[in-house]
Amino acid sequence: MCNFRSIPVFLLVFSSSVFGQHLFSFGVKGGFPLTDSLSDTNFAGIDTDMHVFSGSKNYLIGPTIDLKLPLGLAVEFDALYRPFALTTDTLVLPKNLTRRSSVDIGTMEFPILLKAHILRAPVVKPYVEAGPIFRYVASRVTYLSNRGIALGAGVDFKLLPVRISPEIRYSHWAQDASSPARNVSLPASNQNQAEFLIGLSF
Repeated sequence: MCNFRSIPVFLLVFSSSVFGQHLFSFGVKGGFPLTDSLSDTNFAGIDTDMHVFSGSKNYLIGPTIDLKLPLGLAVEFDALYRPFALTTDTLVLPKNLTRRSSVDIGTMEFPILLKAHILRAPVVKPYVEAGPIFRYVASRVTYLSNRGIALGAGVDFKLLPVRISPEIRYSHWAQDASSPARNVSLPASNQNQAEFLIGLSF
């Protein structure tokens, strides 16, 4: 015998599971920066010249979530791991000897972007995006700015069940906090940065 009291509950669970698949998409996003995270800086001492810059390990990768909205809009949440190396070349005078040291730095970037599809084409859908971006730095360079704004543009297209989204993203970070006096040789953050990213979502 059918229990009519359970029908509304069943419909609520069923509709949530069905529409939830259309409202949210989950995936991974990765790419590489087109600019350095740190500014390329020189420090002149009494008997040394120091050149401090971003080294290798320049890539970004992490999970991404899209919340679809009406009118071709969406909100994207990313959590991108971005490691880089703080490299210092020290020229010792007058011997002209160069010593190199490098410190690995791990950062996490958390953009929250509003996306707008500007052309509802059947196959390829261009979009623009904008929103705040936040950063966590797990190293001695915690003076780096931890917030900014991000702008981007890209396209969405489907390949079987996978949605592929290549894009160019620009980030403008706020000014860094004051570095302690003992760390005057640490470079400032590059306020204007750009990345090439590709998202794969389902």
